[in-house]
Amino acid sequence: MSTVLKTPSPSLGIARRSLRVLLVEDSEPDAVLLTRALDRGGFAVTSQRVDTPEAMDAALNSHPWDLILCDHAMPRFSAPEALEILKRHRLDIPFIIVSGYIEEETAVAAMKAGAHDYVMKDRLARLVPAVERELRDAEVRRAREKFEADLRRAHEDLELRVEQRTADLRAANLKLKNVIQERKRLENELLEIAENERRRIGFDLHDDIGQKLTGLSLMLKGLEQRLSNEQHPCVGDARKVQAIIDEVIHYTHNLARQFASLDVKGDDLSVVLKGLAGNVKRMFDIPCACNVKGPLPDMPSHTTVQLYKIAQEAVSNAIKHGKARQVAIGLSSHNEHLVMTIRNDGLPFSQPECSKNRMGLRIMNYRANTIGAILEIKPIEKSGTLVTCTLPIENGHRVTHHNLSKESKAFLRSGQGPTLS
Repeated sequence: MSTVLKTPSPSLGIARRSLRVLLVEDSEPDAVLLTRALDRGGFAVTSQRVDTPEAMDAALNSHPWDLILCDHAMPRFSAPEALEILKRHRLDIPFIIVSGYIEEETAVAAMKAGAHDYVMKDRLARLVPAVERELRDAEVRRAREKFEADLRRAHEDLELRVEQRTADLRAANLKLKNVIQERKRLENELLEIAENERRRIGFDLHDDIGQKLTGLSLMLKGLEQRLSNEQHPCVGDARKVQAIIDEVIHYTHNLARQFASLDVKGDDLSVVLKGLAGNVKRMFDIPCACNVKGPLPDMPSHTTVQLYKIAQEAVSNAIKHGKARQVAIGLSSHNEHLVMTIRNDGLPFSQPECSKNRMGLRIMNYRANTIGAILEIKPIEKSGTLVTCTLPIENGHRVTHHNLSKESKAFLRSGQGPTLS
């Protein structure tokens, strides 16, 4: 059964709080007493009385309620059954038992089952304070639930953004790795092209220019012999030209051998650098010292080849472009790194705006990058240039000026290395 009770007329001049009450009560007079008690407490009550499970279920489906006042025992219904219906609807509504008689054990069991409070019908003076307290607690619970729901949504949104950001960073990192790998591939390809071009030039010098010079030398030799037999006065000039041609042939032969010799035999860097110094002496007829200090670490053959090629290019630049008269190659192991220096007494190194277009310098930098080394070229105060190549030897991390130790930075700034006599 369901009965809608009229709201008592509010007193004039008193602001009332509207209250929608579902009365689970089989006695209509008792229901009226409850609404009057709430009215006297300052509430503007709108209520509906039910006394069966079906009526309560229909009332919960049809209207929102602020409060449920329930008799404990009724002929066709009870407070425990009403609590079960409320739980099925998943509604957080203050539920207060109002009964004429209830044992303490029964009241405790009802509280454990979900009732918020109980009031005896002969003590209705407790009803309004209990209702006000439970309404406040319900507001607190709803606010807390809203805050927790907002927090969960924020946490889920944050996790989603973190996942998206992580995916973006992972994709960017993969793209960066691909770019780095592609750059390394291009650098290696450029080095290979440069080496092949050097080899081609060497072969051209040997097979083409060298053979033509040799033929020219033989022709001059025959001309010199004929002039000598005829006792011609130009025989001396012919001999001078012959000597010059022989020097050019010798120089071309050495230059071709330098261009064509791409592979470094052996993995001992000190040995191949000393061999380079010896070649410089023979080919260019200038002093070239090679000083090695301290024990050198074991290095892969690829690292040895790149360091040798850097030194070879630096020496070649010093002689061809710097007009050096002396060159000194130095190699030393110092704390956490290996340092190779090439010092010359030629023209000081200058770095104009177009220096980035210098193929030789770019190739030297590419070679240093492929082995994780740092290449530095700077002029010497008085005259000459110092080329420094620094390679880490303690770990696989690339050395930079930011993570070098203070001692290492001081070592690089000092420009230590072999001195020119």
